[in-house]
Amino acid sequence: MADESLKALEFHDVIARIAAQATCEPGRTAALSAAPLASHAAAEARQQLVEDAMAFVQAGGDIAFGGVADVGEMIARAGKGAPLSGPELHAIAVAERALRDVARSSPKDAAPRGAFRALLGRRHDTKDLVRRLDEAIEPHGRVADAASAELARIRRQQRSLHDEIRDRCAAITRAPATAKMLSEPVVTVRAGRYVVPVRKEYAGEFAGVVHDESASGATVYVEPIASVEANNRLRALESAEERETARVIAQLTAMVAARADELLSNARLLAELDALGAVARWAIAHAALRPRLTGEQTLRIVGGCHPLLTRKAKPLDVELGHGFDALVISGPNMGGKSVALKTIGLFCVLAYAGIPLPAQPGTEIGWFDRIVCVLGDEQSIAQNLSSFSAHLQALRAALEGARRGSLVLVDEIGSGTEPVAGAALAQAFIETSLSAGASIVVTTHFTRLKVFAAATARVANASMLFDAATNEPTYVLALGVPGQSLAFPLARALRLPRPLIERAEELLGEENRRLETAFEALAAEREELHRRQAELDALRTQAADLEDALERARAALDQERRQFQHRAAVMLDDAVRQTRAEMMERAARGGESRKRQRGPAPTAAPDLSATLEQMRKSLGLQAPEPGDEPATALQPGDRVFVTSLDATGVIGELYERDALVTVGSVRTVVPRGELRRVAAQAAQERAALEVGRFSSIAAGADQAMSEIDVRGLRVDEAMPIVDKALDSASLAGISELRIIHGKGTGQLGRGLREFLREHPQAAGVAQAGDKEGGSGVTIVTVR
Repeated sequence: MADESLKALEFHDVIARIAAQATCEPGRTAALSAAPLASHAAAEARQQLVEDAMAFVQAGGDIAFGGVADVGEMIARAGKGAPLSGPELHAIAVAERALRDVARSSPKDAAPRGAFRALLGRRHDTKDLVRRLDEAIEPHGRVADAASAELARIRRQQRSLHDEIRDRCAAITRAPATAKMLSEPVVTVRAGRYVVPVRKEYAGEFAGVVHDESASGATVYVEPIASVEANNRLRALESAEERETARVIAQLTAMVAARADELLSNARLLAELDALGAVARWAIAHAALRPRLTGEQTLRIVGGCHPLLTRKAKPLDVELGHGFDALVISGPNMGGKSVALKTIGLFCVLAYAGIPLPAQPGTEIGWFDRIVCVLGDEQSIAQNLSSFSAHLQALRAALEGARRGSLVLVDEIGSGTEPVAGAALAQAFIETSLSAGASIVVTTHFTRLKVFAAATARVANASMLFDAATNEPTYVLALGVPGQSLAFPLARALRLPRPLIERAEELLGEENRRLETAFEALAAEREELHRRQAELDALRTQAADLEDALERARAALDQERRQFQHRAAVMLDDAVRQTRAEMMERAARGGESRKRQRGPAPTAAPDLSATLEQMRKSLGLQAPEPGDEPATALQPGDRVFVTSLDATGVIGELYERDALVTVGSVRTVVPRGELRRVAAQAAQERAALEVGRFSSIAAGADQAMSEIDVRGLRVDEAMPIVDKALDSASLAGISELRIIHGKGTGQLGRGLREFLREHPQAAGVAQAGDKEGGSGVTIVTVR
């Protein structure tokens, strides 16, 4: 693709914005070198790599190198045998360490994946070299004392001599004989030697070597004779230090040279990673996503936004190659036609360069092996070309590149000349490009082209919509609708004289007026359809939200019901177990007395189980029996089971909420919710069950106890047992009941006798005879 086309599409401007996201100079340089890739496979692989890097960054990973210097040229010089400086060696260590940190240190949830992980795996391990460089070179590039044992020894001696010389000079500044000769009592350094400032009139009297004088000449800087020899030794040590430092630097440079290929590879990887991180950060900031790259000569942009627009852009929806291969975009000036055209071309080249697009899911970019752009004013004074001549030359060049697999973009096609001729040239250009197999998108104001697009296969109209109420562009592209010129509405809005506008409309001609009216009607119809579609989408969204809310409410109610059923079942089971345990305990205490009766007392277990079953059904904790049917299907004459009476009956009459039911010889009104229709077989089984239940009650009456034993109980515990025994004895026709309570303290017997004297079923209360238990037994005469 020609660089002029990339420049016209503002590709380089976008790349410059991306490069600004780089964290070091090598990365910025690498980012600026981005360009469309040569093959579909290469672009697809690059898109995958960027997507993996975006996932890494979004998960908390960081692809940053903190201002690392470009060390490639340094490494190359070392490879050729040139010595490096301390700062350069330190810069190499910093770059290697930064690359290692990005490759190895990532958050737990940001593990590199796929192509990005493979890219990180290309790093060469240089930890031994980095360790040696870190030991030998300090952060500011100075060779460290630890670089060699000899260097450490020399610097220890230097520090000792520095202290010795300073002390000697300081003693001179404090000595009365010499203090008066000094300008001020300080020790300083001139030409690498320690000196004191001596007033000039005492220069001949002060023993030492003059090294400098002040700008005014009033002070000379003299090295005291007492420190000359020590200063000489210090200079000798400095020379030795320089030699040892040079040796260490040469050694470290040789180590770098020995691994130059690996270091250069790492330097290139660092630049590539930083450029990749810049793309990932830019894409995340612009809500960009990986488009679907296809091998077809098609494209579909969904919600695309030009990345260079400073104002909030209206998303662009456009397609090409799906039913048509040429698109004619029309509409008023400043409506966004050129931006839409550039966005189409820019999205293609960005996708081919592996850069995500600021668009919505569903965006597809086909593969065009050549993109030709005719954008802007091509006027050239140097080549003696007018705007129209330059435009024709650009069209000729575009036509030469038009073939199958190419995309041609032309802004304001045929402009710059008489409209009829310009429209004819534009139509012929579109026809010729289509015949060559190219795809083409043009912008225009020509009515002829709008009519041509509406009447020609493989060509479609599109327009930038305009708000007629405000006379402002909406920047929305509408496919299938030709744009309006809006010349006359704008003239009226700007209050041009009415006679002038009316005359202009007459001159326009009846045919052109009909076309403008048709275009206006199409635009209005499209706007109405768009409004209705928006309303339908809103209603659909609202319905989906309501459905979700209802589903959540239903799930919550189901959960609450299950929890209630569980709690109720647990409470019911606990109550039943407690009741059974109490009954069994009381039955056991009265076992001995029952042995003297005609047989064992009837157990309440069957009745208790039946009661428990009915309670479970009424609470919804147990499903109805197969023979039971809901009350909603009831009819007069149906045989039903009445849950509140625990009996079956026949429905006589049905009311709105109640029913008249005959149970045996009794007629009663009960709520419908207490009724369960019973099938024939179930009715027989229930009838048999009721007969058995009433028979067991009768048998229980025959087997009622004439004696109970309440020994060991408290008065309040014995009273209900005695009360129940009196009821049973009364029903069974027993005239006398013996209550064994024992003698003990006598409190139980006294309490029971007081209770029995007020009992309605006790006709008389007396103590048993001595042979029958005496004061430990009470005889009750039952009414």
